Amino acid sequence: MNFSKLEILAQKLIKQPSVCPRNNNCHEIIVDYLQKLNFKIELMQFDDTLNIWAYHGNNGKKQKHTTTLLFLGHTDVVDPGNIQHWNHPPFSGVIHNNALHGRGAVDMKGALAAMLVASDNFINKNPNYQGRLAFLITADEEGTGINGTTRVVESLMMRNEHIDYCIVGEPSSQHQIGDIIKNGRRGSLMGQLTIYGSQGHVAYPQFSKNPIHLVIPILSDLLNTTWDQEKNVFFPPTTIQITNIYTNNNNNSNIIPHTVTLDFNFRFNNKSSIEDIKKGINKILTYYSLTYNIDWKLSAEPYFSNPGKLTNVVVNAIKYYQKFEPCLETTGGTSDGRFIAKMGTEVIELGARNHTIHKINEYIDLADLKLLSSIYQKIIEDLLLYQQ
Repeated sequence: MNFSKLEILAQKLIKQPSVCPRNNNCHEIIVDYLQKLNFKIELMQFDDTLNIWAYHGNNGKKQKHTTTLLFLGHTDVVDPGNIQHWNHPPFSGVIHNNALHGRGAVDMKGALAAMLVASDNFINKNPNYQGRLAFLITADEEGTGINGTTRVVESLMMRNEHIDYCIVGEPSSQHQIGDIIKNGRRGSLMGQLTIYGSQGHVAYPQFSKNPIHLVIPILSDLLNTTWDQEKNVFFPPTTIQITNIYTNNNNNSNIIPHTVTLDFNFRFNNKSSIEDIKKGINKILTYYSLTYNIDWKLSAEPYFSNPGKLTNVVVNAIKYYQKFEPCLETTGGTSDGRFIAKMGTEVIELGARNHTIHKINEYIDLADLKLLSSIYQKIIEDLLLYQQ
């Protein structure tokens, strides 16, 4: 079977076991591809993370302002888990039943390949285009994120780099390619709450204070509280999810534990402040006169990108190929788009269908891969051709 350059490139990337923050040979493959297109490439190493900043265009001419379109992506993937449960080895890049299988096929090596090939086709078709086409690719999106896109953005802002538009290749689509695009994400705030009781024998509860019993009404209050101060037309409501409950009694069924600990996560929108959330938690706990401790960790701030020219171009490109208009949403987890938004850039997330994201037997249909690349190419054409 003869495979297209898009399929071959996606296969090459999937075959690299680039579990975060390793990139293995992914960056070498991408750099080699971009060099052949005469991109100017800068490798930015921050601690354990290698990042790529590359751009093409302008024909070497300095201009006061050049319209820049950035493709933002990552080569790192989550751990595949037990490989015995996979129908095909997770880093084999097998093409079977018109689908490309492997860890990262959806999140997001497939989209990366689609972006690169779209840029390749555009440049070869329009070698003298006006404007600038850029890539920012990290290997630290699925992990801590501290040495990836955020560090590159800090460096670019110090140089007064300007990026007008950014497309993030995260798997935003749900049922069909392009049915959902995203122009923002909620923030993520994690908490660990420890409630203190007093240990004792289960046969003499009158001499102890069971923290598990104390936490039951608190759980009800936490889950039934409305956390947003006002309605938000652009974001889903702020939500809390309890992710773990555990004690310190080492599964001893004869002991009332001294403490109970709750791990929880808030996904909050841009109308809810971190301080308001913390005050709400403390108000509930104070009401029950508890002795407690909370440790907080902010994983991501929310971001919102006002719809503008990029949004219109993306919507029209999807309508051109798919004959429907996409929904604009801010749902889902966090993404590196939040760092680019700090530059005043209009940001849109458009990628593969997310039905197998982070799952065993992750795959992308070849038809979806080709369609996604075609949509990317039309977006480039509509934004960068004949720029003044």
